[in-house]
Amino acid sequence: MFERKKYKSFAKKQLAGRWSIPVFITVIVSIVSLIFSRIQSVQIKNSGYMDAALSGDIDSIMLSWQTMAFPMFSSSFIEMIVMSVFSIATIGVYLKMSRSPEPVHFGDFVEGFNNWARAILGALWQALWVFLWSLLLFIPGIIKSIAYSQMFYLIVEYKDLSVTKAMKISMKITNGHKWDLFVMHLSFLGWLILSVFTLGILDLWLVPYMNMTYVNAYHALLKEAIENGVIKPEDLSE
Repeated sequence: MFERKKYKSFAKKQLAGRWSIPVFITVIVSIVSLIFSRIQSVQIKNSGYMDAALSGDIDSIMLSWQTMAFPMFSSSFIEMIVMSVFSIATIGVYLKMSRSPEPVHFGDFVEGFNNWARAILGALWQALWVFLWSLLLFIPGIIKSIAYSQMFYLIVEYKDLSVTKAMKISMKITNGHKWDLFVMHLSFLGWLILSVFTLGILDLWLVPYMNMTYVNAYHALLKEAIENGVIKPEDLSE
């Protein structure tokens, strides 16, 4: 049984008295993401694409697009790689918080960067399959994104688990719960809209709350899959 409200309620209790590190991590990740957004904005501006689009001249639009395409792809690819490493490090902190009421430290976040190779492999493997499914239609791409959503938690928690095996297990434990996961993400929409009116300041607390909830959901999905025989404990050690 998927108990969204329970995961969210428990997340608040888990974060109580331990907000500082998650908030600090959110600040760091947000700054890195903002830097990449700024780089891409500059690339668009320098390409002259916006001016060409406003002019309506097809030749100018195509020329500016060709000028912008490779730099945009390169920066987006680098962003995906960098953010995957930060994501792995972040997940490690929340997994530790989910296991113990003891305080977490910034060193726990830094330690997560040791897992950079698996983070990059996981991001590339996931992006490849989401892209391939998205070629069919937009909806299959979304569905598969949800199916693969648990693989990073598995990669962090089970060091000997291969990236490809983590994806397969993620598909198994999310089977029958994709809609539940989608609704869980959607349940934060109101807070995300409200955050816009705070210029993103609310995100400093909202993001940790969301991440902690997602980790709780991951534990529940994995536990249910093991109890129902969908996967075996030994599958997690390969």
